[in-house]
Amino acid sequence: MRFDMNLGETAFLLIKEGRKDIELRVNDHKRQKIQVSDLIFFHSLENEYDVIKCQVKAIHHFNDFKQLYENLPLDRCGYEDIASASYKDMYEYYSEEQIREYGVIGIEIEKTDDLYLVDGHMHLEYGPLSVEYVKEFADEAIRKGLDEIDILDHTHRFKEFEGCYQHLKQYDQQAEWLKQPTKFCNTLDDYYELIEKVKKMDFPIKIKFGLEVCYTSNTEDLLKKILKDVKLDFLTGAIHSVNSILYDMSFSKDLLWDRYDKNDIYKMYYDEALSCARSSLFDRFAHPDQIKMFNIYPDYDLTETFNNLSQELNNQNMYAENNTGCHYRYGHEDIGISDQLLKIFKNNNVKLICASDAHKPAHVGSFILEATKRNRGIF
Repeated sequence: MRFDMNLGETAFLLIKEGRKDIELRVNDHKRQKIQVSDLIFFHSLENEYDVIKCQVKAIHHFNDFKQLYENLPLDRCGYEDIASASYKDMYEYYSEEQIREYGVIGIEIEKTDDLYLVDGHMHLEYGPLSVEYVKEFADEAIRKGLDEIDILDHTHRFKEFEGCYQHLKQYDQQAEWLKQPTKFCNTLDDYYELIEKVKKMDFPIKIKFGLEVCYTSNTEDLLKKILKDVKLDFLTGAIHSVNSILYDMSFSKDLLWDRYDKNDIYKMYYDEALSCARSSLFDRFAHPDQIKMFNIYPDYDLTETFNNLSQELNNQNMYAENNTGCHYRYGHEDIGISDQLLKIFKNNNVKLICASDAHKPAHVGSFILEATKRNRGIF
């Protein structure tokens, strides 16, 4: 079985650096299920996608932490100064009542060399909100060796958000696009019902649910009213239009790129991106440089723009996607965000998540391994 646990930065680094291989926990109902050879994925509290994958080698049971501290090597439990170690240190994390009720364990672990592979962006857009359809995405993820998938349908699927798209309807092509059967066909309650069913099931990978929200500064107030009561694992903000024109559709060349100066388009796009981050509405920012889809680039250097975006993402503690959809869906040469943007994000310590932008089960995990290695500087 697989178990996910969160760790503070000090303990996380000790395990990562090989200086701690026994994790101390109260033996509550969750921990009672752990067996030798199970996998534990330790997530950093600073960055949930900074993960150490470990295998359980042994489980040591004790009545309380006093007994544990007397019997286990404390240097392996995370103490560098054993003389200062006290079992009462664990009272910071657990009450005496919890310790008496459950007892405690020392989980002996061994790190694996496997990367934590997460596909943080996929859509049920072309199928039903059903457990069976979710299972198709999960089965493909398992087949490709992923550890987590994050499902986030577009807000244009849900009736509650229809008012946020009125500004696009001034153009006939976009008005027709919004009449497709996949648009405004469900309610958020339909989505919540599906999520509740999936959460009760036992999948061998982690599955999270969110929304990809089409953000514009003109609709920010309306979005705030709708999103204030939304309870999901995460919300992803995305810029899909510039000056009320979708920029990456088959009709975008005629409506946008052939009518406006490319420098102005880029400036409008990244002004909206900065507003999206500053809105404090989102946990993540989708495909940060998708504006490049037609291989049209500005005449000016984007370094300052990318540094400004990095600062705003950090200010809001947001993740940026390294989204591979531009490569296999649109045929762009970049496997994700550009080398320039990735380098600037990494130099600014922006938190990154990999994403395929899959719109069908077969595309789940596309180039996720490659994107993960790029994020880690492994080539």
